[in-house]
Amino acid sequence: MVKNKKTGLTINTGNIAFSISVAISISIMLFLVVIFSSVSISLAQTFEETKPLNPLRPSQTIQIIPTKYVKEYTLPNGTWPNGILVDSGGTVWTVGTKSHTLISFDPINGKVLSSYPLKSQDFNNGSKRSRTGVNMVWAMVEGKDGSIWFSQADSSSPLWRFDRTTLKFQTFRSISGTPFQMKLDNNTGNIWFTTFAAGTVGLVQKYEGNSTYNSNQSNYHVTEFSLGKSSYPSGLFLNGDSVWITQTLDDKAIQFRMVKDAQGKVINILKVLEIQGSENKKLFQSPYDVIALDSRLWITEHDANFITEYDLVSKSATRFAVSSNPHQYISLPFWLREGVNGSGLWFNEHTGNRIAFLNTTDLELTEYEIPTRNPSTGFISNVLNFAADPQDRNRVWFSEYNYDKIGIINRDIPVPFGIKSVQRNIIMSSSDPAQSKPTTINLEIISKPINSSSGLIDTGEDALSFKTSGSMTAFGSLKNITTEFSPTALNLSGLTENIPLQLQLRFEKGKQIVSGNYTIGVSATDGTVTKTNFVNLIVK
Repeated sequence: MVKNKKTGLTINTGNIAFSISVAISISIMLFLVVIFSSVSISLAQTFEETKPLNPLRPSQTIQIIPTKYVKEYTLPNGTWPNGILVDSGGTVWTVGTKSHTLISFDPINGKVLSSYPLKSQDFNNGSKRSRTGVNMVWAMVEGKDGSIWFSQADSSSPLWRFDRTTLKFQTFRSISGTPFQMKLDNNTGNIWFTTFAAGTVGLVQKYEGNSTYNSNQSNYHVTEFSLGKSSYPSGLFLNGDSVWITQTLDDKAIQFRMVKDAQGKVINILKVLEIQGSENKKLFQSPYDVIALDSRLWITEHDANFITEYDLVSKSATRFAVSSNPHQYISLPFWLREGVNGSGLWFNEHTGNRIAFLNTTDLELTEYEIPTRNPSTGFISNVLNFAADPQDRNRVWFSEYNYDKIGIINRDIPVPFGIKSVQRNIIMSSSDPAQSKPTTINLEIISKPINSSSGLIDTGEDALSFKTSGSMTAFGSLKNITTEFSPTALNLSGLTENIPLQLQLRFEKGKQIVSGNYTIGVSATDGTVTKTNFVNLIVK
């Protein structure tokens, strides 16, 4: 058992104990049921009317853990930011879902540049207003002309465009639902989107001059393609003429091909490939986002603790569990963003209160804790969205819906430690679960000295503790296998050279072990950042 001085958290090593009160657990699970399950009420309403968890009372204290990797900035009270964008010039944009303002933010000076009230018929005559006063903005994207596009939930104008030259808004009403995710096609300038509740994938195309498409005095034309009311599309990835979509509630990943006319305008999409499990066994558990890298798909499984690699050649899936969380059983991996030159993937852990980077070559996971949290709400700040800086994809900006904040994570700031397994494959035999001899994984804690004069690190006497995760259960844990580390903890201040570390795995007596191929995540953490290395576990 180790107490970290910076975070004040007590971590049980070996088998992680989840120390969260029954009351908090129930309230958080009820929240997740309302937001994410396929209940009979409208899913459009559940997503559009999301509110911060349990508004704070004066007696409640927000915790902010010190960390050198993350910097937070406070927005005006009552902003409630969700969608976030970093434009090609480095300016950060977000929309207040409560304040109904488009906000531009200067990342150099750390100050709000401008706030633009959202003015349209919706807000002038009250023809259709959210019952909660919240118009959720899930997606934002910059057009090729520098305009800012964003969605507007629970509104008769689901899609908005802000012209940075005229400082005027343009709204689009001829859309079946609110865009849940939007992506820019850099080759054509088209803006693609998914509508989660309406079950469509669509795009906005620009037409010049006289056209049958711009009779409404707009140069932009919206085209949608129905995927079915029960499809609930969310994730979206563009790759040449391919459009990849994840259908969340029927657990599918689908590849479409664009069909274009003689002028190069998209007039249809054709299904090329559909990836799903069988009736008896799901392949994915609520796949939310997707990125295609070479012959592999990377998918976040939102109802589990996994980021999953699907090999398009072998048609096999490999799951990598995020590190265990002392406050939540499920971290809810959400959106995916590409790293520098395809070097890896960023994703946010919605209830895990972390943003993570997965090196897809070395299979090393780095998770950064979001500093702001409140124990009464399960230590969740609701990091629902984030965006990579196009000038440096080692930097990502995120929004904190619960606490009127935005923040930046800088991966260029070095982490003074790492963890690496000597073995790549571990084999355990389930023929004799009562065997007394444990299976040993030999690891190394990697020392990465940092020049103290740079001012980037001050480890003090903080402890480094260890934990495991695995793909054996949807919770991202091992099943019927106990773990024991030796040593159980290390002092960061004395970490000047690589230190050997052993992890012993042992079958629990009297418990059934299911044979198969799994992955184990072995993690080292100082409470502000966690490093995880993955090894293959083969249970025979």
